[in-house]
Amino acid sequence: MKPSSIISTFTANFSPMSNPEAIRKLVHNYCDRVCNNDQPAWLDLWTDDAVWDIGRGPVSGRDAIGVAMATAMGLFESVIQLAFNGTASTDTETGEGRWYFSEFAKAKSGKTLLYLGYYDDTYARTGGEWRFASRTLTWLYQGPPDLSGAFGPPAGYSK
Repeated sequence: MKPSSIISTFTANFSPMSNPEAIRKLVHNYCDRVCNNDQPAWLDLWTDDAVWDIGRGPVSGRDAIGVAMATAMGLFESVIQLAFNGTASTDTETGEGRWYFSEFAKAKSGKTLLYLGYYDDTYARTGGEWRFASRTLTWLYQGPPDLSGAFGPPAGYSK
């Protein structure tokens, strides 16, 4: 087979990343950027008019979300966030999904915490890329890593 035939066959059989794969990548990039405390790159995952609600009321717009993230991350020495099972459905420009996660954190006070919950998401394609249009957190657990804490949202949080 000629090299040009190989390239033509590869090009004809190559398809861009499917929407579910792209959403999975978006969710995993979110976690990775939390783990690395890369706030500018994390903020790039949001639409300009996005809404983020982690239980203390919704925060609207990328600028406000950036401030909220900086405030939240300022409480911690280290955060490791892991995404688990999830689902997503999309049309050509929008979508929705739910993703379960855990977060292991060490507060600047020295306290260690485990968070368990899930995000209900909406997505929008902007500039050819999928981004979060909204993320709403439902808390399942926050407390010591040995699960001796209370299940449900932490005091002062809703959902």
